[in-house]
Amino acid sequence: MGKAYVFSSNDSFDLVQNTIDYLACKAKLGRAFTEDEKELLVNLYEALWWGGKIKGTPEAATLANHYVHGNGKEIRLDPSIYRDSVIVQDAMVCLKKYIADRQAKGKTFSIIKTTDADFRLSKFADPLRLGRRNQNTQGNIVAKDGALKTEEINRRLKFADNRFHLVASTSYTKPTFFTRWSVDSLYDFVDYAENKDDQHITRIPMDGGRNLILPDGLSSHMEKIGIAKRFWHRAEWHEQWRAA
Repeated sequence: MGKAYVFSSNDSFDLVQNTIDYLACKAKLGRAFTEDEKELLVNLYEALWWGGKIKGTPEAATLANHYVHGNGKEIRLDPSIYRDSVIVQDAMVCLKKYIADRQAKGKTFSIIKTTDADFRLSKFADPLRLGRRNQNTQGNIVAKDGALKTEEINRRLKFADNRFHLVASTSYTKPTFFTRWSVDSLYDFVDYAENKDDQHITRIPMDGGRNLILPDGLSSHMEKIGIAKRFWHRAEWHEQWRAA
């Protein structure tokens, strides 16, 4: 994998991809994995850690490594990965307007989530909708569940967490609001029962412009054979602000 990643070796790339495809077929068929095959999958996720460190996606690297070595323990991420995102910054503006409006009308606002139907269906969420935004540079809110979808050009966040929910926990002492912003995401994968056609995949960019394709079903299967464990990761930051 190192040759494929660093030296753009086509033979090495094909060998790694063919091996992934073979193991994916075994997982689909429910066949037992050998100890060597289990070790290979763990090594693959360790390789993602090294690659992420080299290529400027440290959070994605940390999450991949924690999947195979973290024993399911929650971890904290540097909040800047979310806070500096275009979609998050724009969502914060919209949520603050929504919170201020609820406060002015005497409605509750202590915990507001992008998943809340009252928010995501309101005029305050309109600037976040796909039809008003460029997905490549701005990201958007997913209408059906209120998840924020990362802007494509943000490689650091895209490869770590491309969909997530933003939560605003707010108190108010006139004339100032105090908000704790947070993101809690579960690092897991769609199993083959829900992903029979391999629609859910992870693309691992390699030098030379090629992408290794890692099916979510195979990553999920790693839990079933006891070499990985899903976990929660969290980031939070704070802000004092006043209604416009």
